[in-house]
Amino acid sequence: MAVKAELSNIADEVMRKYHELPMDFAGHVKVGRGASGSETSKIDKFAEDAVIEHVAHEGLDLNILSEEVGHIDRGAKKTLVLDPIDGTLNCTHGIPFFSVSLAICTDRMSDCDHALIRNLYTGDTYYARRGGGATLNDHRIGVSRYLADESIFIIYDGKDAGTETEVVRNLPSRVRTMGCASLEMCLVAQGAVDGHYMNCSNPRRMIRIVDIAASALILREAGGELCDLEGNKYDVRLSLDDRKNFLAYGDPVVKELVLRG
Repeated sequence: MAVKAELSNIADEVMRKYHELPMDFAGHVKVGRGASGSETSKIDKFAEDAVIEHVAHEGLDLNILSEEVGHIDRGAKKTLVLDPIDGTLNCTHGIPFFSVSLAICTDRMSDCDHALIRNLYTGDTYYARRGGGATLNDHRIGVSRYLADESIFIIYDGKDAGTETEVVRNLPSRVRTMGCASLEMCLVAQGAVDGHYMNCSNPRRMIRIVDIAASALILREAGGELCDLEGNKYDVRLSLDDRKNFLAYGDPVVKELVLRG
């Protein structure tokens, strides 16, 4: 089976099981801590179990690296980098902006060759194959040219936001915060916004490979780029220990504007 079809089937399974949940399913309840050290919500564990069971049942030749369970070595050459629910808080509060994020990598994020992100509320699906471009619901997407008077940035503004965040906040015409890194970066990829900036002072809240491996490939295949806040191309190992801040952008003018200081 083609890789895109395999990823789509995984997303289908998570979405089907999510929409079959009873109304009184207490997805927000904490049920422990995941391999990354973050608290695990009931909904995260539910979605992760759905993926693991599907991969095993279908006999897919993939290892798994996931936010909650960590690394599952299934003896494969490639690894499914998984965020079972990205935007957990949105999900548990009924905000329709959360996803399952799926990427196929070998050793590092930079060698990702297939990626799929599904908005689990709307069903909108982003997909990219390395060298093959990026799509939204099978329609080709691309980044936008920066226009100062029409510019929109997505900016992380949590309580641990770095001091430079306030400076960056004043650069675009408008600022948004959506709470789901994978879908936020896809908005840059489709040209809806110009940049996605995360500068967090708490290392434990910085971004991990499971959060953005898929959206990074989608962004790059759409003509954009992702860098750390020193301006270097963003890359991390297949590990939950590597965490960084980042800037995602479509037009290189955004990188120059944000990181010039």
